[in-house]
This record gives sequence, C-alpha cells and structure tokens, in this order.
Amino acid sequence: MEMSDLYQLGRRLAEIALADMGSDAPDLAPGEFLVLQDLFLNGRSAVGDIAKRTGLAQSRVSTSVRALVGRSWVTTAADPSDGRRTLVDVTEPIRAAGQQRRAERADKALTNALAGADDTERAALIAALERLHQLLVAGRTQRRFPDTVTP
Repeated sequence: MEMSDLYQLGRRLAEIALADMGSDAPDLAPGEFLVLQDLFLNGRSAVGDIAKRTGLAQSRVSTSVRALVGRSWVTTAADPSDGRRTLVDVTEPIRAAGQQRRAERADKALTNALAGADDTERAALIAALERLHQLLVAGRTQRRFPDTVTP
C-alpha cells in the first residue's frame, strides 16, 4: 500500500464516521461542526482557544458560535476572570445527543460502506479495523487537530 493510499483510506473512514456522527446534518456548516467537535473534545472554551485548536479564523469561530447559539446548541457567557473573553459550552441536550452518536458502534456504517464484500469478508474487514484501532489508537490521547499532535 502506498502512503497516498493509506491517507485516502484514512480520509474515507473519517468521512464515513463523520457522516454517521452528524457532520452532514442539514444546515450545519463545516466550521460549525468543527466548533462543536472541539467543544466535545475540550469542554467549555474561549472563542480564541477554539480558533487556535481548529485553525479557523477567530471571526469564523464567532460566526459559527452565533449560529449555534441561535439553534440552542451552545451557550455563551463572559469569562469571569476576563470579561473581554467569551466562553462557549455545548448545551446539555446537544451534549447528550452527541455522546450517544459518538458512542454508537460503527458496524452499520461500515456494513453499508462495504456493501461490495460478502458477509464473511465484511466481518473480517470490520474485525481488522477494530484490531487496527486497538494497535494504533486505543490508550492514546485523542487529538483531532494536526497542530496539537505531539510526536
């Protein structure tokens, strides 16, 4: 397997997972999804910190936050230690829904994606992906954004 093939496989697996976790929800802009994802990974955060972690411009994060506040998906409050900073947090109903989606098993999504394989091969491929996860991911700090990965 060439490195570019490995990269394309990783991207395709990410697309499958993101679609089942709701990144393709109607009217959810990519920036809004990144803000939500960052809040799920890092908890209540200042707009500037979200911008640093996601790589989005602070103005884009602010625009996404306003849209998410309008949907009642996030709340904002002034930082008690620095009133110039705005803290953002996911609302409890959205947090619960997001945790449920993230915790769902990937078998259904993978079964759909691997429709070209027979049942035996599909089961073997899903088992192989689970083993790869154990070897490459389990027990490591979960990081989403490349600039936060430490070697």
